[in-house]
Amino acid sequence: MGLSKLQNNKRIHSLDSLRAVMMILGIVLHSAVTYSPLDMDTRLGIFQLKDPLNSHISNGFIVEFIHSFRIQVFFLVAGFFASLLYYEKSPRQMVKNRISRILFPFLVFETLLGPFFKLTKEYSIIKLNFLSDILSFPTLKPFIGHFWFLYYLIIITFLFTGLVIFLSKFLSIGKYFDKYLRKVLKYPILKLVVFSFFTFSIYSIMNILGDLMPSYLSNFFMPNSFPSEPRITLLPNPLIILYYSSFYAVGWLLFRSKKLLDSFKSFDWIYLLSGSLLFTFLFFNTIILNYFQMVILKSVITWLLIFGITGIFIRYFSNFSSRAKYISDSSYWIYLTHMEFCYLIPCFIVTWNIPSTFKFLIVTIITTIICFSTYHYFVRNTFIGKFLNGRKYPRKVKI
Repeated sequence: MGLSKLQNNKRIHSLDSLRAVMMILGIVLHSAVTYSPLDMDTRLGIFQLKDPLNSHISNGFIVEFIHSFRIQVFFLVAGFFASLLYYEKSPRQMVKNRISRILFPFLVFETLLGPFFKLTKEYSIIKLNFLSDILSFPTLKPFIGHFWFLYYLIIITFLFTGLVIFLSKFLSIGKYFDKYLRKVLKYPILKLVVFSFFTFSIYSIMNILGDLMPSYLSNFFMPNSFPSEPRITLLPNPLIILYYSSFYAVGWLLFRSKKLLDSFKSFDWIYLLSGSLLFTFLFFNTIILNYFQMVILKSVITWLLIFGITGIFIRYFSNFSSRAKYISDSSYWIYLTHMEFCYLIPCFIVTWNIPSTFKFLIVTIITTIICFSTYHYFVRNTFIGKFLNGRKYPRKVKI
């Protein structure tokens, strides 16, 4: 995915690993939501699978915590690598790369796995006696499931590329943003305030636009929870484009100031701990907080976690590692295929009278084993691996 001489730069290895882990976290997220008592995802219609016997608030905590940073980091890193290709190669090469690595996989896997995904989803809902949502779920409408990320990444990539080409005619604008970003990144408190205010402003715009839009579009934004998997049809949602474009834009500009990536290591653990503590407070106190307070906290939490997690990856995963490279190569396949197993496996253990946390761990572990095994034996050294990653890799990994 990152085709550039900068691949040899140790900092790029860290962002590649970060992107991979965010992809693989989908297994944890979609395993936990089945055993969450919260209605955070069923309100949007993408993930209605709920165990009728076992649930625990801790699983809901895991789901919402991952939602607070995962896709945001995803788009930030995607913007960084798109910018890398744009400036180190050319706009044409960047677009060509995004078509082959994002658009084509989306079309192929949506065509091949989309129908199977719908079947496993509906079978699992019936198996778990969650019949009420079958009636409310738009199964006959175009639905792209967890591939929504690729769908919107395609849209945002081409919209943003067009915008950058247009703005390149006004060189002073780009230089202003670069100068401002470099100044902000040098000061830990300032960058938290600036980026949090930026996201708060995006939330405010979304709130205004949401009042003018149908509920099935505006429901993507809920004050008492973080943006999650929306009810996805082939009709693009302007709120989703606006929200995730903001992180994509930060990633794009970050590449232009890539020498300051090491600044993310400053206070990384403090950022992560602070974000985790603030999230815990928000999670258990949404009832007593008003709209303004929740949106401010959500904005601050997201950037605390982004700065903390990114800094930790730059600190500890900057050097090349064959194991990390293997995980990075496998992550795309895992992202594309994990959902079916997160749907099906709960069906086989639904009658087990064990704590929901154990069920969550069982689904997570089995899904992880299946995804890595299928990648190793059926993808890595085959045409599928070349299709997803640009080349085939030998199965044997140098330790």
